[in-house]
Amino acid sequence: MRLLAIALLAGCHSAAAPIDNPDAAEPGPLTVVASSQLCKLLSARNVTDPTPNDVQHRANVLGADLGIPVAFGDTLYLLFGDTIGFAGIWPPDESHPDAIGYAPSAEPSALCDRLAIATLATTSDPSVAADFAAGAMAAPAGHALGEFIRNPAGGGGALFPFLPGDFEVPSGAFAAGDSIYAFYTTVVSRADPTMQASYLARWQGPAPGAAPGYQILYAVDERFDDAGPLHGNFINVAAEVSGDYVYLFGTGAYRASAIHVARKRLAALATPGGFEELGEIVSEPGFGETSVRYYPALGRWLLLAEELLPGSNRIVAHTARAPEGPWGPAVPVLDMADPAFRAQFCCAIADDCRGAQFLNCDQTGFYGSYLLPAVTTAGDAFTVTYTLSSFSPYNVALFQTTFR
Repeated sequence: MRLLAIALLAGCHSAAAPIDNPDAAEPGPLTVVASSQLCKLLSARNVTDPTPNDVQHRANVLGADLGIPVAFGDTLYLLFGDTIGFAGIWPPDESHPDAIGYAPSAEPSALCDRLAIATLATTSDPSVAADFAAGAMAAPAGHALGEFIRNPAGGGGALFPFLPGDFEVPSGAFAAGDSIYAFYTTVVSRADPTMQASYLARWQGPAPGAAPGYQILYAVDERFDDAGPLHGNFINVAAEVSGDYVYLFGTGAYRASAIHVARKRLAALATPGGFEELGEIVSEPGFGETSVRYYPALGRWLLLAEELLPGSNRIVAHTARAPEGPWGPAVPVLDMADPAFRAQFCCAIADDCRGAQFLNCDQTGFYGSYLLPAVTTAGDAFTVTYTLSSFSPYNVALFQTTFR
């Protein structure tokens, strides 16, 4: 299908009429027309085979995951999770910090060959141009970093207490005013990297290429006991700004949770607490990471997430007119149990992933489907773009799905 590309940023006003009747109580049913891979972002056939972005030699990145998109000004930032170094930095047996990618935000395909990684001024190895810059955290007044970072990056954790390590990663992000805000996870300990808490951090004045520096604002929720302020339902948090509020879409027990929604006034972001819980929106207990966008051109909220099923996993979509719902039924987008998916995207030879082949399906599953803010429309069809992660090989790809 040839689509008339009308790129629209979520949250921006548009004269385009929504596809469906905006007065309808529930959105019309969705069907998937097609899903495809645009490109692989970090590596091609394997982690030592660069894409046109060549993050290995330009930024000393061997592999990473997540790639949570947030638009700020004319730049689209990608917040990556645990990042392994290509040469001389952050080897596989250490706890790993997180990297920041960036590219022009107007066209999603720019990520395929114009993705850059924020780097440091120096390098640890002459075979690479620079080392990637990890996101450093500063504790809020009256608090210690150890309350938020329990598995710091590095071998022993003592040298880099300000760098969140393995499984202490961004789960959602949004832009407001002069800053990017990121929700981060906290684990039990270095010995037990179970995500059990979350906090909100602010990166003020982000600029392309600049090393990210976060100010932790406050804790959001926790599951260490029964005292979580949001009942332990907001450990992984997707976020989307609409009007005067930022909406939080949260899960509790990792990849075994229903999805809940809450909101907070943007004017009160600097103040701890003040979240208004709006209830459960998806009751099936199989979710961890989620992504949610509001697309004005569609008059819809779209939720995209991995639903973990016994023996398999799949990416599903839900839609709604309002963040609190009602949300429509799950629409399967990608399914690892689907023979057609496996034939196209599973690597025929381990770590030799040619063409669109993306993951060693006998070793790993996909995860981390994070929606970009752009949507294209044509008649009753629309197309969204999203990142998708693989642990083996450790990589992030860019996918598109067209719905009708």
